[in-house]
Amino acid sequence: MVDPGFEKLNKKVDDLENRLSRLENKFESEGFRDTVRLKSDPETISISEPRPKTGDEDSFESRVGEYGMAWLGNIVLFFGILFLAQFMRKSGNDILSVAFSIVAVGGIYLTGHLTRKKFPYMSLLFNYNAHLLLFLAALRIHFFSDIPISENAFIGHGLVMVVLASLTYLAYKQKSQTLLIIVLILALITSIASNAVHFILPLMVAVSGISLFVTHRFGWWNSLIISIIVVYLAFLLWMLNNPFMTRSLEVISDHQFGYIYLFASALLYSMLGLLPKSEKVPEHLLNFSIVLNGLGFSVIFTLATLSFFSGNYFIYFGLIAAFCSGYSILLKLRGTWKAVSAMYAIYSFVALSICIAGIYKFPLAFYLLAIQSLLVVSMALWFRSRFIVIMNTILFMGLLFAYLITPNSVDTINFSFALVALVTARILNWKKKRLEIRTELIRNIYLFAGAGMVLYSLHNAVSAQFVTLSWALSALLFFLLSVVIHNKKYRWLAIITMLVTVFYLFIVDLKNISLGYRIVALMFIALIALGISIFYARRQKKEKEDNTLGSESNQ
Repeated sequence: MVDPGFEKLNKKVDDLENRLSRLENKFESEGFRDTVRLKSDPETISISEPRPKTGDEDSFESRVGEYGMAWLGNIVLFFGILFLAQFMRKSGNDILSVAFSIVAVGGIYLTGHLTRKKFPYMSLLFNYNAHLLLFLAALRIHFFSDIPISENAFIGHGLVMVVLASLTYLAYKQKSQTLLIIVLILALITSIASNAVHFILPLMVAVSGISLFVTHRFGWWNSLIISIIVVYLAFLLWMLNNPFMTRSLEVISDHQFGYIYLFASALLYSMLGLLPKSEKVPEHLLNFSIVLNGLGFSVIFTLATLSFFSGNYFIYFGLIAAFCSGYSILLKLRGTWKAVSAMYAIYSFVALSICIAGIYKFPLAFYLLAIQSLLVVSMALWFRSRFIVIMNTILFMGLLFAYLITPNSVDTINFSFALVALVTARILNWKKKRLEIRTELIRNIYLFAGAGMVLYSLHNAVSAQFVTLSWALSALLFFLLSVVIHNKKYRWLAIITMLVTVFYLFIVDLKNISLGYRIVALMFIALIALGISIFYARRQKKEKEDNTLGSESNQ
């Protein structure tokens, strides 16, 4: 008699074998046999045997298939319709060409609408394709043809403006920055196609205003930066006589008051400085946009000045200086961007410098420009702007270098540069906490430039036999000034001036001046040098005595 427990156990083993057989058959049918073998016996796997595809490979293939082919298909469709319409036009069927373009655009729009749910990315590309074809169809009504379909420029420009306005509204309604960027590029193409000054340039002013508005509304900084490039590129093409259409690269001779639109666009972009601080206004993009606007305006207006305003340019630069100065003060009082107000202040001083140079001419202008540097430092104190101080330093040193390389030397201008540099260094040291200047480099530049100009001014102002004596006196003056204001930098200036004076005495003066002046100069320099030495010796002795008394009191 068979044990019931044994029969039960035998049945369970049979069931387990059946389940394992089904699992093995399933693995083999689904292509996982190699994986099972790899876990049980790795050496049985051949390199040439197929392996299952990974998820990354499938994803890449899907992206190429869905997005890449959608792009490829739309590009081919775009050029196919374009060439077919051109073929019809060349065959003499202008009306048929226009009708075909309209029907094609409508068909692509309809296709994009019907596929918007199942194929959203392809639908988006269909819409962009239709936008471009619609624009080109409107543009070719009057432009890019020796025999246009419509010779009426008003109709041609009007159709293009209707398309651009419609696409701009669509970009605003759909909140699509990409579509707005496309519209900006189409506006540039329109400016190239048209040679009408009072159509192109007002269009650029409109581009500036629209870009400013959507930046304030949606924070579209990419489109704003592209719009600045597009606008000033269009102004540049206008200044260069639109070489793409005229086949001639030359600066125009008649401005037709186009510079008014240039001022309008620059003014609109300047309104960026009034934007309040928020998450939609990154400071680095704001500063970059302001600088880009300034550079674009400067390049175009420089060309305009050389072409149209060479005789009275100081009037326009005076107006620019007045606006930028007033605007910088407004931004300082009401704005929230410290760097932007400082940038407009610096730009106003550059424009004012050009205005002064235009009115008073050189070398007299150097005198006023040197004095202007003190005005800039005063503005920097009020603005609490280290940036203004740094830029003024660069401008002042450039101005000084430009003056020194000129053949004419005027004593009053020489001393004005020296005085301005020394006074500026003193002001910066006095108000260094207000200006947040943590480095001595800027003050040292002004200080040593002032000392150098003192020697240069004396060398040109006094007789040759008194140069050494005047330099020695200036060294003494620097030394006395260091004692009064307790600043060691002036003592260093005194020491350096003495060394330069002695060097000049032995290299130059001993050959050129009489024996009597040599003796006076030598004795005078010797007395000053010995006096400075006695001062340092007594100072060292006093410091040692103070240290000794301090150590004894501590004990």
